[in-house]
Amino acid sequence: MIATIRCLRPFARQHRRALTTGGLLAVLEVLVNLAQPWPVSLLVGSVLTKSGSAPTMSPTMAVGAAVGSLLLIYVLAAIVNYWSTRLLSSTGLRMAADVRVEVYAHLQRQSLAFHAGQRVGDLTARVTSDVDRMQDLLVQSLSVLIPNAMLVLGMGTVMLILDPTFALVAFTATPVMAVVIFRSTRALKRAARRARTADGQVAAAAAEGLSVMPLVQACSLEPRMRNRMESLALTSLLQGLEATRLQARFSPVVDVASAASLAVVLAVGSWRVLDGHMSVAVLLVFLGYVSSLYKPLKALAKLSTVTSKGTAAAERVLDILAMTPDVRNAPHAVAAGSLAGRIDFENVTFSYGREPVISGLDLHIDPGETLALVGRTGAGKSTIAALVPRLMDPQEGRVLLDGMDVRGLELETVRAQVSLVLQDCVLLHGSLLDNIACGRPDATEEAVRRAARLALVDEFAERLPLGLDTPVGERGVSLSGGQRQRVAIARAILRDTPILILDEPTSALDVESESLISQALEQLPSGRTTLIIAHRLSTVRRADRIAVLEGGRLIEEGAPEHLLRSGGHFARLTATQGALRVNDRGLLPLDGRLS
Repeated sequence: MIATIRCLRPFARQHRRALTTGGLLAVLEVLVNLAQPWPVSLLVGSVLTKSGSAPTMSPTMAVGAAVGSLLLIYVLAAIVNYWSTRLLSSTGLRMAADVRVEVYAHLQRQSLAFHAGQRVGDLTARVTSDVDRMQDLLVQSLSVLIPNAMLVLGMGTVMLILDPTFALVAFTATPVMAVVIFRSTRALKRAARRARTADGQVAAAAAEGLSVMPLVQACSLEPRMRNRMESLALTSLLQGLEATRLQARFSPVVDVASAASLAVVLAVGSWRVLDGHMSVAVLLVFLGYVSSLYKPLKALAKLSTVTSKGTAAAERVLDILAMTPDVRNAPHAVAAGSLAGRIDFENVTFSYGREPVISGLDLHIDPGETLALVGRTGAGKSTIAALVPRLMDPQEGRVLLDGMDVRGLELETVRAQVSLVLQDCVLLHGSLLDNIACGRPDATEEAVRRAARLALVDEFAERLPLGLDTPVGERGVSLSGGQRQRVAIARAILRDTPILILDEPTSALDVESESLISQALEQLPSGRTTLIIAHRLSTVRRADRIAVLEGGRLIEEGAPEHLLRSGGHFARLTATQGALRVNDRGLLPLDGRLS
């Protein structure tokens, strides 16, 4: 809990004015509540019982003053309680909203290597349901914990001032109650932590199952996925039931302690009044405080449930915030400026945690050159492409842009110089126009529509009900693979960056779609440094130079025609796929058309 409060301190600073005002109102509320027993006590002590001194006002006036004071106290308490609760609760909600945004932004700053080792559903649960539990903790702590804790402290202080010995008698049941609540709270916190972990596993399994629904239905995996979800849900249920069992202890313990304390105060107090050691007025104050004392204690005991669940959830949220991104701006990073597009890999080694995917790579790409990376699956082609915009950092060696180490450049300015057209093009929820515009958010609508036209997006958009304004659905599921690729190419055209990375956008398409994509690729800005990840060797016809990879090492490079004639590794791969041939006219596909 202390660690949670310490981590939340930066978020609290943004709302210190509201927290200070709400805290002062909570103190005022406590002072008003402490005055509640006194009008009746003074009335009984001075008017309704015999007193040695003459009354200072008539009985009628005394009753009227007591009734008026009591009404004023309750009205003032209600007003102060309203504003205190409103300010503190709203501040808790705002702090939770700030935490949610910061957690999401922090996850965005993590590298692809980090996300490759995480489950999307579990991360989603941390941003949503875990922050919800944390929000409950903040709201309840500010609006319930602080006022009630101050009220209990205030009542105890007043009773000790009035009669220290009798105050200790009134607290006889409190130690037993405190021990039971403390032990139950520790067990409840452990159960809540297990429950939150189980809930995260349920969310991860649900997200995974729903994201691969075509596979589930095609392979008749419904029973298997249902059994898996049932097992995880049962684990979550058992942990939740254990937390509920522990929570149920609190109210009975507080009720019994309250009744015991009230009985002791009534018995001992009556005996002391009869002996003349205590006035009836003081006894009434004690009875009023003791009967009211355990109401905030009960609220605090019930709050332990929210606290335990919220603390367990906060630990999961703060674990994310405590992670330092492995790809981040260096302390003295500088802006990349406008790049010419030269790329150098110097003795680069990269590993995802096992054996190196890339080992000792030395590769140089001139500005405006088109280089194709060729190799079998797992040779390290996509990893090399991810190192250019610093989606990941190598463990050894350097990646240079225009002779500058990318780790010494500001991330945003590096990525602003690179456009990517990925093999698996994912679209955002929104219209076609929105998905193209996200490539350059400050672009005019005219520029976005021009990019759509050049990438042949308008060829299929014209057949849609709303044209480019047609919503594409989550992840672009309403479009075919070829249509999604053309949207990605339109983004690249719109960005018009000096470096372009093509992760084989035609590898999974039919012949007609591949032809349309090829036409769209021809519209990409010329004179750009282009890195092509070639899964189909037919795509290397656009390359000035080819680099052949094997096991993360560069084993061959050169012009396509030269590599084909040399009979090396590239020539053997080409022969295996039957993709290209070469004659005195240059590099040709098997259909005989000149590339």
